Amino acid sequence: MTDRPVYAETLEALEARVHHELSLLDHPKTNWVPPRRHASGKHVYDVLVVGGGQSGLGTLAMLRREKVGNILGVDRNPAGREGPWVTYARMHQLRTNKDITGPALGIPSLTPRAWFTARYSDSAWNALVRIPRLDWQEYLNWYRKVLDLPVRNDTEVGPLTPDQPDDPDSLIRVPLIATGPDGRTETVLAREVVLANGLEGCGVWHIPKILTDNLPSDRFAQANTEIDLATLRDKRVIVIGANAGGFDAAAAVLEAGARSADLLVRRDEIPKVNAHKPIDSVAWLKHFEDLDDASRWRLMVHVMRNNQPPPQDTFDRANNLPGFRMREGAGLATASMDGEDILIETTVGDVLRADFVIAATGFKNDFSLRIETSAIADEIALWRDRYTPPAGEDWAPMGTYPYLDRSFAFTEKTPDNAPWLRHIHCFSLGTKPSLGLSAASATAMRYGVPRLVQALTRQLFMDDAAHHANALLRHDEEDLVITPPTETPGN
Repeated sequence: MTDRPVYAETLEALEARVHHELSLLDHPKTNWVPPRRHASGKHVYDVLVVGGGQSGLGTLAMLRREKVGNILGVDRNPAGREGPWVTYARMHQLRTNKDITGPALGIPSLTPRAWFTARYSDSAWNALVRIPRLDWQEYLNWYRKVLDLPVRNDTEVGPLTPDQPDDPDSLIRVPLIATGPDGRTETVLAREVVLANGLEGCGVWHIPKILTDNLPSDRFAQANTEIDLATLRDKRVIVIGANAGGFDAAAAVLEAGARSADLLVRRDEIPKVNAHKPIDSVAWLKHFEDLDDASRWRLMVHVMRNNQPPPQDTFDRANNLPGFRMREGAGLATASMDGEDILIETTVGDVLRADFVIAATGFKNDFSLRIETSAIADEIALWRDRYTPPAGEDWAPMGTYPYLDRSFAFTEKTPDNAPWLRHIHCFSLGTKPSLGLSAASATAMRYGVPRLVQALTRQLFMDDAAHHANALLRHDEEDLVITPPTETPGN
């Protein structure tokens, strides 16, 4: 028996199958959203998606399937460098099961498995444990190409503002700023805006103030940024934070030739139980949002407070390298310079000397620090504005997440002060306390993207309900043509 893929023999054959399967599902065929034109004559997009990574691409693809074609995606990075996969991600493989369907949205030939077997072989897929990180980016590149999705790269989105602040149905003004040769600087208008801007989409990657206040800026970096690892050859590196990204960073610097990598774990013992694992199920992915506020708060605080250990292969990768040392119960206490040496004192009194520090310290939710939301941050309701937990259940970080409605839209901090916020939808990790794990996750996309697109089409329809009702009532196209019967001879 020859070693041939199950789904297609070549990528070209697979692409033909994709288009065939889409054609089989192409009903109804007509676009239904009436075009709008601004009073100035400017074009108005029905939906603008900020972010051309996996969540943004999936959203654009499903909008197209739902016959919303007046759409645009925008990403600040060059084509092929959207998201973390070829920039700051340092794991060898994805952290999720290889059988994820990703942004395929029910189309078998669009699944990662179909692409992988067409590119390599069915036996290669069977031997796979998890999908390699760089292959995942190549899959996303192929997905975008085969579906011809409208993404404008090298373009950053500036501060969002309403075109008519007093109008609940206001269009959203979206400044676009060129960041590269293919970018464009202009201000466009959109009826609905989706912020599919990644893990840190509600703020910025966090670096402890102890480091920023006491060390030269070229002696530390955030783990979730690009670092020239070659410059750390023969250097002593300290990594702060025991999340998976911290272990990846420690392993990557050692593999690049660093002399040592000390990883500081604030907890007395690194977590061994993955508190996130139970929510990776159909029940939670589909129905977390149906719980009341008290239940959603209590359960998500449990999940996020207890967090998750690094995957076994991630831990082993770092732990098996010479020069790696994990220091449990050793949080960051002080940082200073002693000549050319960095001095880091831990909470147990150890003093470590280093040449460079990497902060794997997650993100900080603060909409005022995020360029897209900087002008509307004061209008966005957070969980701390809407819910007061009982004694013993308070956890300050949870209160910084946005309190979203079921359409993934921001809600008003002050009633009737910014009703147009319902046209700006959060599809980043910020959905967790309101809607569960529904965005910024290859696993959650299967359910999150359809729910988001259903909300978008509902909003577009309801805003034009009078138009659609009038069209229905005035419809007078005749389907039936009655002709006189043909007379037969002799009658």
